[in-house]
Amino acid sequence: MAELNQKSILDMIKEFRRNWHTLCNSERTTVCGADSMLLALQLSMAENNKQHSGEFTVSLSDVLLTWKYFLHEKLNLPVENMEVIDHYEDIRRIYDDFLKNSNMLDLIDVYKKCGVLISSCENNANIPPVSIF
Repeated sequence: MAELNQKSILDMIKEFRRNWHTLCNSERTTVCGADSMLLALQLSMAENNKQHSGEFTVSLSDVLLTWKYFLHEKLNLPVENMEVIDHYEDIRRIYDDFLKNSNMLDLIDVYKKCGVLISSCENNANIPPVSIF
């Protein structure tokens, strides 16, 4: 089952790359996988901590808690009874700005953009948000 979901996601990315001109502003857009998303979130959290406390650090436990909440929120999955870190909105803004300034899209953004043009990314219909999670 995991291989089927992975193949569907790879097919979605291939369709996205074929139709980039209708889905993004630049041909040089980079698609981030989960590892790059986590790194960008960690950097965003460290930047947020620097702005609020003066130190460019963040604990791994805070990153992982925020990662879990972040994925649920971004995929519109239920977030009830989940802890959210202080200044989450600032972290999210820093993360989104980082991707925009780096001309990058994360996997969830690709999923959402393909959802807008379901005809151009026909495999998107077969991928539920929980599979992206």
